[in-house]
Amino acid sequence: MNHHIQIEFTNYCQLSCVECPHRLMKREKKHMDDDVFHKILKDYIIPLKPTTIICHKDGEPFLHPKLFQFIEEIDKKIHTKFDIYTNGLLLRPWMNDVFSKLRSSVWILISFHFFDYTGKMVEYGKTMFNIEETIKNAPPNVEFVFVTHLTDFANRKVLEMWQDRMKLLIKKFPKLRDVHLNTAINPWAGLIEQKNCISFPSCPYLDGEHLFIGVAGDVIACCMDLEEEITFGNVMLEDCDHILMKRKNFYEALKKGFWKRPLCERCLTG
Repeated sequence: MNHHIQIEFTNYCQLSCVECPHRLMKREKKHMDDDVFHKILKDYIIPLKPTTIICHKDGEPFLHPKLFQFIEEIDKKIHTKFDIYTNGLLLRPWMNDVFSKLRSSVWILISFHFFDYTGKMVEYGKTMFNIEETIKNAPPNVEFVFVTHLTDFANRKVLEMWQDRMKLLIKKFPKLRDVHLNTAINPWAGLIEQKNCISFPSCPYLDGEHLFIGVAGDVIACCMDLEEEITFGNVMLEDCDHILMKRKNFYEALKKGFWKRPLCERCLTG
């Protein structure tokens, strides 16, 4: 069983953040269409029964006009947990009406991106009202986490003050679980250069517990594969069992040290 299925419902995003490679993406930008979604639902989600559906890869999930419909359809078939990674700019209190009807739990993980790649600030002032109202009125099955990142444009003391201020909201709104300041920046296989970039001595997905599916239905090896360089097949074109076998063989080879793929070579340092 795959404990997590990570689905790229859309690869559109309204931001161009300094710590995110999305702005460099060359593949076609699109929303996942109905046929691809229903194929994933039928052949992967229902039989694999993942404990978590991660509604994000490259893109802002709330931009997909049918995201809530897709979530509702999944919820009718399996009891799971939805992790929605979002920049928070589109979060609205009315979304609680949708979430409250789900039997599954929902975690909304809001990543505050305060700078674009040019150093221009992203304005969150007006957005905070909607975020706080959504948290305040959240149903029992919904919880929130805040995070921001220490980029080269950011001042650590300022971010620590922001973190302290946001943590005060936890007392006011118990649905806010935690507020993180991430001081480790993912280099995204060499695409991002920041002072706080970390390195990966081994593949973080060797356990095989993450299944990644791109917006067009390609099953891929890694969330850091921006251009889908390593694919095991497309859900619309190949049998699920065949795709999963190729995926298993890939990770087994990685465990034995056979990772000579350009993407892996750019990512792994040990």
